[in-house]
Amino acid sequence: MLKNYLTLAIKVLKRKPLYTFISLFGISFTLMILMLLTSMFDAMIGNNQPVTNRDRLVIAPMLERTRTETDTIMTIDTVKLADANMRFDTSYTYEDNIVSNSNGPMSYKFVTEHLQNLDGAEYSAFYNDNSNIDGYLDGRKFSFSPYYVNADYWKILDFEFLHGGPLNEQDDEQASQAVVITDKAAKIYFGSAGASVLGQEMQLGKESFKVRGIVARPMSDSPLFAGDVYFPITKVDPRAMSDDDIQGGFSAFFMVASPDKRDALKKEIDFLSENFDMSGDEYYDAIKVYNATAIEGFAQTILQERDSERALRMLFIPVTLLLFLFVALPLINLINLNISRVYERKSEIGVRKAFGANSRDILYQFIFENLVLTFIGGIIGLALALGVISYVNANDLLGITRLSYSYQVFLYFLIVIILFGFLSGILPAYRMSRTNVADSLR
Repeated sequence: MLKNYLTLAIKVLKRKPLYTFISLFGISFTLMILMLLTSMFDAMIGNNQPVTNRDRLVIAPMLERTRTETDTIMTIDTVKLADANMRFDTSYTYEDNIVSNSNGPMSYKFVTEHLQNLDGAEYSAFYNDNSNIDGYLDGRKFSFSPYYVNADYWKILDFEFLHGGPLNEQDDEQASQAVVITDKAAKIYFGSAGASVLGQEMQLGKESFKVRGIVARPMSDSPLFAGDVYFPITKVDPRAMSDDDIQGGFSAFFMVASPDKRDALKKEIDFLSENFDMSGDEYYDAIKVYNATAIEGFAQTILQERDSERALRMLFIPVTLLLFLFVALPLINLINLNISRVYERKSEIGVRKAFGANSRDILYQFIFENLVLTFIGGIIGLALALGVISYVNANDLLGITRLSYSYQVFLYFLIVIILFGFLSGILPAYRMSRTNVADSLR
């Protein structure tokens, strides 16, 4: 039966090439865009290396210091008395308002003294991402993005190590002259990212460092891992290490035992903020350590919104609506095309019913034909999407972000093809399956 349906579907597609072309163009273009969008979201917020534990992360990128003053608000009420005179009552209310604030990354002293041993965190990663550092080799100068990270950084983020291994606690304690670099940085500096690079010297700034490990460049851009060269955290500028202020150049993120533990850790950080002793600060009287899950942090970065939950709503509700409209519009057009195409075969349906075909057979046939059409359009859309992905990645058109070919993306794409074909075919197929034989042959 399926073989007969397939043979008939191919013949029908050849019969009306214009309808077929228009349908295939709409399907392939729509599915290509959907796959590109899915691939981009998977690259940016999917559980890809080095954040396969994304759903167990809590990030604390900065803190805010605030100064609060009390405003006195005077309200005058008037009351008309029996003797026609007016009585004036004055009331006062008091309202606390933030009159000044300062926000930014935290100091090394603050993160190590207050965020190092939180009860809800399995690991606590701290990092400093200075703007750039110069590398020198044979009279040539290179500019790299440096990250100064502690040992827990490598326990939370599972970088793909092509060669060598990560930095460790001893490197932090001894301020070792060792670095981990990305494969891109290795190719720029040494001309190769092979195992032969391990142990070689890199002249970075005024010091020389040995390459401890080489990691694959991540698929996405993120403040957590946007470096080219990774140093032990104790190799940062000594002034940053000894600064007594609570603000500085360091950010933090944590890994909890399971996703359901994230809220408890966030509340622990909020409790720390609310009860932090500000007696040593002559101007500010309170702090807030901003914290969020990884997906909330992504939304905050995109929208520049401080409230993590509001940022999540602001990002994903419009995105969901836009995706729905993007799919719905071509779906409606395809339904209309299918109705027109199927209506022309009304007499054929009447003949088939006259020879004994029932409504269910007609329904299955047209749904199958539309699935075949959608599948062909999906294959074309897949080929186009893969071509665009290869071009974008090869030319770094999205910066560090690279579109993915993961099996999750292919699975999403396959589900979209099946739903697209079924939904766009079920209505015209149902209408034609209910066709009256006499009306069809008239």
